[in-house]
Amino acid sequence: MQAETISALVASGAAVLGVPAALVVGLRQARAARHAAELAAASSREQWRNSTRREAAVSFVLEADRSLEEARRLSNSFDVLDLDAVTEVRRALWRAMAVVRIEGPKPLSEVAAVAYGTVNDVLGRHLTYHAQARPELLLRAAAAEGVELAEKVQQRLRIPPARKDLLEHPLWAELRASGLLPKKERLRLEWFLHSPGAWPERPNRNEFKAVYDQARQEIDAFIGAVHAHFEGQPAE
Repeated sequence: MQAETISALVASGAAVLGVPAALVVGLRQARAARHAAELAAASSREQWRNSTRREAAVSFVLEADRSLEEARRLSNSFDVLDLDAVTEVRRALWRAMAVVRIEGPKPLSEVAAVAYGTVNDVLGRHLTYHAQARPELLLRAAAAEGVELAEKVQQRLRIPPARKDLLEHPLWAELRASGLLPKKERLRLEWFLHSPGAWPERPNRNEFKAVYDQARQEIDAFIGAVHAHFEGQPAE
């Protein structure tokens, strides 16, 4: 064995243990290969995490935008709408927010939560109003089509004193017998007539623009936070 090799083995402690030089070299190469594999795996995990977070952020922005526009549509509408579809839009927003919370990072989820709170609240208020006002909206639609009974009932509903006595008025018996309102909506209207203090009030349309603008700014703030987060990361 050459002197250089013996010196190297002694320095590493391998000579004392009787380990062949080739095995020492092989172990070092194996450790280096394992370390490289661990670095590659860590890099791959980080790339996957970043990709997942980007997808979560994009999904949240899209759902927040869709929900905000749905709230705007409801704020301007007196039509009888498909509220199940609106509810599904709201659920999709909740799911998108949940993914952002799970994937993180926390600073991004905190900014998203602010926008979520504003958008979810305004959509929820208009959704609730349309659900509660559905009997009136159905009568309004029927009156627009020339149904005289619907027009007469609707006229009384517009005036609180007349609204209060509607349940004792012959018009109510006529409305019950007509089938003009589905049973669920007729019972809903009856409950509100029994509880005048809970009569549904349309959200203030003048305030909606301010809330809409606020929500837009909060969504933009989240987008800005996402850009700052990923642009501030070291290059792969």
